[in-house]
Amino acid sequence: MSSKGNKKAKQSFWSRLNAKGKMYFVLAVCCAIVFVTSVAAFLIVHGLSTPAEESADSQTTDSMVDEQGYDKDQNAIDTTQYSSTILEESEDAGQDYVDETLFLGDSNTVRMRLLNYCTYDNAIGSVGMSARSLATYECVKFQGISGYKTMPEAVAIMQPQRVIITFGTNDLSPSNSTDNFIESYEKGIKAVQEAYPSVDIIINAIPPLGKQHSNDGLTQTQVDEYNKAIVEMCKENDWKFLNSAEVLKDSSTGYAKSGYVETSDGIHLTKTAMDALFEYIRTHSYITEDDRPTLTSVPKHIEDKDVSTTTAATVTTTTPSSSSSSEETTQATETPTEQPTATPSYTWSTEVVNPTCTEQGYTKHICNEDSSQNYNDSYVAALGHTSPNSEGKCDRCGAQLTDPPAATTPPESSSGSTSTDNGSGSQTDSSQTSTETPKPVETPAQNAENQVSTENTNQAPQA
Repeated sequence: MSSKGNKKAKQSFWSRLNAKGKMYFVLAVCCAIVFVTSVAAFLIVHGLSTPAEESADSQTTDSMVDEQGYDKDQNAIDTTQYSSTILEESEDAGQDYVDETLFLGDSNTVRMRLLNYCTYDNAIGSVGMSARSLATYECVKFQGISGYKTMPEAVAIMQPQRVIITFGTNDLSPSNSTDNFIESYEKGIKAVQEAYPSVDIIINAIPPLGKQHSNDGLTQTQVDEYNKAIVEMCKENDWKFLNSAEVLKDSSTGYAKSGYVETSDGIHLTKTAMDALFEYIRTHSYITEDDRPTLTSVPKHIEDKDVSTTTAATVTTTTPSSSSSSEETTQATETPTEQPTATPSYTWSTEVVNPTCTEQGYTKHICNEDSSQNYNDSYVAALGHTSPNSEGKCDRCGAQLTDPPAATTPPESSSGSTSTDNGSGSQTDSSQTSTETPKPVETPAQNAENQVSTENTNQAPQA
């Protein structure tokens, strides 16, 4: 009976609603369903993470390390001691200065290209590369040249006016002493210099790290130690030091300025940092007289090989700072190496040009099929002149180095032979008499005649 009553009550509730009431009732039920669904979704996404998701978040947080006990003043560079080594502020040298410079380095140099500050025409970068690999690692590919070249070999091929070299981040390690780092770095830089002696050498400071970064083997303390040793190395070798760390560092902390390194790793420079870096490069320029030998055609630089493919993926997919345009963001996610198109097969002949006193020697690589692919390498420094010989000339090339010695005029002699009577009735040539040994026995007359002849012959030359 009660069941029938409930049914009747329900029917009477619905039946009592007019059409408009029924519409509002259905609408209220739908809104309630939407609200409950939204709350549930929010809790699932934000408040009810799975154990796997919680573990992943924990690993991301734990992967960032915070250096303890860092003293920003401990290894500060005393710029007054290196006034002729550290590049001082200059007028803005402009984009031409950047274009004439070849940048060599690791992943941050790769990012110079990815963020459009450089191109393959003036940048060679290898992700994961250390200073100790500079002299030997074959990582540079040119169109028409088989195999990879080392960076020093590439410098000789590309013939830049100057190079800015930035290595050191991948050398940071508790087990790698500063002395070992400098020894290997110096060897690599000298290999560049020997490959192309005309190039001006500029060594860039190792960029600062973020206060938090993703590699516990890297410390800002060691970065400062290395940079202090680099400037001393530059002084000893007459290279220039680009102290760019001073514009990238926060002066109050000693770490990279806020927004200057990627938040994902605390190591790689952002576009904001690159803006500051390249302004610093242009306003701390080093321009010398261009003494390069006659330039040859430069083959197209098409690829750089990375040391670490894992790090390369991170470098090329890290999103630039939020100030970057969408076009720049797209560029930064592309692969760092252009895929070369099929190239023709070339054959080569070589010609060695020996150095002279004033000109470098080098090896010509002559393409038998396409002269535009010709290039030079294996440069040898000019020999220099020998010490002046007795005539003031270089024995090697004959160049007059000093004033020749004053000329001396030989003693005057009579234009013809004069004859004197030797008392025996025969005639004697006075020119011969003066050089002949006197006879053992002479008459007084003969002795007087010979004496007169000798005095005439030995007269001093006229002024």
